[in-house]
Amino acid sequence: MPTRSPPGRSETDETAVATDRTDRSDLERLARAVIGAGATQPFGAYVFLSDDPAAELGRHVEREVFLEAFGNTPELLEAEYGPYDASSLFFVILDHRRAHPAGVIRIIVPTAGGPGLKTFNDIGPIWQESAKAILHRSGVGLEVARTWDIATLAVDAGYRSAAATGLVSLGLYQSIVRTGEALGVEWMVAILDRAVYRMSKARFHQPFFALAEGRPYLGSPDSLPIYGCVSDWRRRLAMADPPIHGIIYEGVGIEPALRPLNVAAATALAARIFAAPELRRRGAARSSPYRVQGSPAAAPARPAVFAPRPRRAATG
Repeated sequence: MPTRSPPGRSETDETAVATDRTDRSDLERLARAVIGAGATQPFGAYVFLSDDPAAELGRHVEREVFLEAFGNTPELLEAEYGPYDASSLFFVILDHRRAHPAGVIRIIVPTAGGPGLKTFNDIGPIWQESAKAILHRSGVGLEVARTWDIATLAVDAGYRSAAATGLVSLGLYQSIVRTGEALGVEWMVAILDRAVYRMSKARFHQPFFALAEGRPYLGSPDSLPIYGCVSDWRRRLAMADPPIHGIIYEGVGIEPALRPLNVAAATALAARIFAAPELRRRGAARSSPYRVQGSPAAAPARPAVFAPRPRRAATG
């Protein structure tokens, strides 16, 4: 039976709205299946391999945010990140009450026979100098086997109030840092829009340092290749901001609001694609659940204070 369109809205517009509602309904069902019963905190942290259907929760945030911010179409994102899917981990914060993804970090790990790290592959064409040369000139003695690439970092538009963004960002950083440390990861690299770089510097005591001047990159008019040392940031945060240190490195401080990632299960999951130096040393097993949910609780721990380690200078 024909329907009447509201004034100013075409039948094509109505079809798009209906499709969007269907997509959001599917997304909610997927989120609720992941969250399961008994979640008491408003938010939770999760991680998925790329071929888990639940990785769509992270891809959804990527598509929405990068289209809005930089005009990146789904086709562009697929062309840019699709070749790295088999080397990707999706760390996702879910809103338990709305059953909606609030934020995502896509990590690309070095894999045997894989495409490498996207940040290093993209530096050459954009900055007209190899990543190896830039790192050498900056005095950064980075070991690729112990490096993770923050390929995307995005917070959904509905969670950009100061309080919500802070919680989602803390949950994401906590998840990647604690999982990475357990696996022997010492370095993080990325190409960040300058606004995101400045925000992380101001809120989290500069986890990253710039390796070169800004250049246009994937719709961003001013992006920076950056690196961060996980153990160095641990020491600096312990001295400068013990509460943030406790949240990110010890997993203590935001549990009433956000169910933390089950780090033991997350490391086992990541080891399916990442030849982790720490697991090689331990001889740890690599069997794990395919999908990792938040842990029910985290034991309180008092952060220790370390003396800062001298660092070699890089542009920042």
